[in-house]
Amino acid sequence: MKHINIAIIGSGLIGRLLALYLKRAGFVVNLYDKNDKRGTGSAARAAAGLLTPFSESLIAEPEIVSMGLVGLALWPKILASLNGFTFFQQQGSLIVSHEQDKTEQQRFVKNLDKHYPHSALTQLNRCQLSVLEPELARRFSAALYLPSEGQIGNRKLLSALSQQLEQEHINWHLGAKIDQVKAQQFCQHGEIKTADLVIDCRGTGAIGELSHLRAVRGELFQLFAPEVNITRPVRLIHPRYNLYIAPKPNHHYVVGATEIESNDTSEMTVRSALELLSAAYSVHSGFSEAQILEQVSACRPAFSDNKPRINCQTGLIQINGLYRHGFLLAPVVLAHTLWAVHRQINSKNAQQFKPNEYFTGLINECD
Repeated sequence: MKHINIAIIGSGLIGRLLALYLKRAGFVVNLYDKNDKRGTGSAARAAAGLLTPFSESLIAEPEIVSMGLVGLALWPKILASLNGFTFFQQQGSLIVSHEQDKTEQQRFVKNLDKHYPHSALTQLNRCQLSVLEPELARRFSAALYLPSEGQIGNRKLLSALSQQLEQEHINWHLGAKIDQVKAQQFCQHGEIKTADLVIDCRGTGAIGELSHLRAVRGELFQLFAPEVNITRPVRLIHPRYNLYIAPKPNHHYVVGATEIESNDTSEMTVRSALELLSAAYSVHSGFSEAQILEQVSACRPAFSDNKPRINCQTGLIQINGLYRHGFLLAPVVLAHTLWAVHRQINSKNAQQFKPNEYFTGLINECD
């Protein structure tokens, strides 16, 4: 396999994971990206890293939830293979709502009980909530607890992957503007380059080349809130938006909610900022004194059905459409793609990467 050259276009989360695992499998790997090693411009950097499949169930398809559960179980093994520092937590997540929105919360409970009775959902009263998150119990009389859910430090993971790729001597081509991606070839700065296999992980960069692919704008704040002591991911159910608060180490929090059908990556509007920060304040008054470290606006790639796809043809694999579930689904997409690569080159090892038959619809054959 050492003579088989694989070009990976796009070094977001999926691109980095694939580069690492394919290099370890013995392939010659070249990784290309138009940006830097920090992941600037990638959807992975502008994320919260939530691993909360059941919490997504009200707005996500059942396949997303099922794949998310597998992804959540696979992350510890992936992280154990990295030398750099990463943040992974699986101490459950909480869902809260204000009194006027209890109907929406009960709708969520009914949906979860009907479709996912194995979720281990627990309805907490104020006393029970105070044991898990004392400061939330000051504002809310009840909450929903999903004990299996968690989160990952998205930026720490990107950094750890960057370090690992360097340590394992991946050929990383930065500042490389790539277009015209085809089977076994691509165009870099007007020059045609070839490879035995091209894997396209460009995300929104592939809009116009992949049918029905669109951009969905997401907005979030990075906050430093020393007066807030929340340790688990929290969602606020609201008729218009579902706010999430992802606590990171040392009183850092990622706060987000909005989804806008737009490819605009300009700064957040006053209206969006007011709604987002007001919602966070309604969860915990300590956010009023938080420092705004960064406001992030970025676009996520999504197909019309909001499900990811792996398109395969000889010499080309296209991975896209992870939408708002990139970190949740990444391990499953990685496993499927590894299987597709090994099968395409007729490797004896293809069988060990064969995906669970439940998820075979993820891969679309073009040949």
